[in-house]
Amino acid sequence: MPTQTTPVIQPAAAPNGPSGLKPVEFVRLTKEIERKEFYRSLPEPRWWTGGGRKDPERGWIEIFKQSDWRCIYCSRDLTASTDALAESTEEHLVPRSLLDPNCVSATTAHNMAACCLGCNSLKGEYVPPATHPCWKSRKAYVKACKQFIAGRRLKNFVKYRDHIEGALKERAGQ
Repeated sequence: MPTQTTPVIQPAAAPNGPSGLKPVEFVRLTKEIERKEFYRSLPEPRWWTGGGRKDPERGWIEIFKQSDWRCIYCSRDLTASTDALAESTEEHLVPRSLLDPNCVSATTAHNMAACCLGCNSLKGEYVPPATHPCWKSRKAYVKACKQFIAGRRLKNFVKYRDHIEGALKERAGQ
């Protein structure tokens, strides 16, 4: 299966339409050789390798505290209900599917964050292109991922809006 790409909105250097934003493609690497080549092309220093590793002393509670019990991408309060917390995940910012084939630990503090199930599902294994400047810092990477997830949410909204409206009208007897 070839590499898959999905557009995400990123700030443009110059205005590009009414919003001043232009699409940037995220990629999903599907073959181990692609993952190894991609990883070799990433810039140093690699921020995702820093911090302590998750272990019995540093478990999921510390990861969630680090994120203030909020989704790192959409800021959803993961303590708003037991369902929200139970459905939340420990997000590997840089996906395991990229790090594992390169013998890099995916469970370092800098690479882990709390995440709601929706955002985790939307991001999946997608990553920005290796040449994208967001790879230089965790903050920039998270920002790019937020934009990518927002773009995927918008696509879902457009895809399902008529169905949702119809179901709500039917329930309301309209």
